[in-house]
Amino acid sequence: MNSATLELVGSVRNPFPSKKRKKIIEFSDNTTIKTVLLENGFLETELEFLIPIVNGTRSSHDYLLKNNDHIWISLPIGGG
Repeated sequence: MNSATLELVGSVRNPFPSKKRKKIIEFSDNTTIKTVLLENGFLETELEFLIPIVNGTRSSHDYLLKNNDHIWISLPIGGG
């Protein structure tokens, strides 16, 4: 079993039962960020608004997780 850190940044809705914004997750091989988000309480309709950042690099929801990855989930920021 692999593990990674999943952390919510800024005003991302917190679906974790503990209400902490950072948690260690366990996952099997060939697990994507999308799968982890859905398994941890995010809704399918929210995914298009969430930006995954893995080990400091913006990633896609289809990114295959690796052991010890650090995943930050953020919202897009815009201005005018």
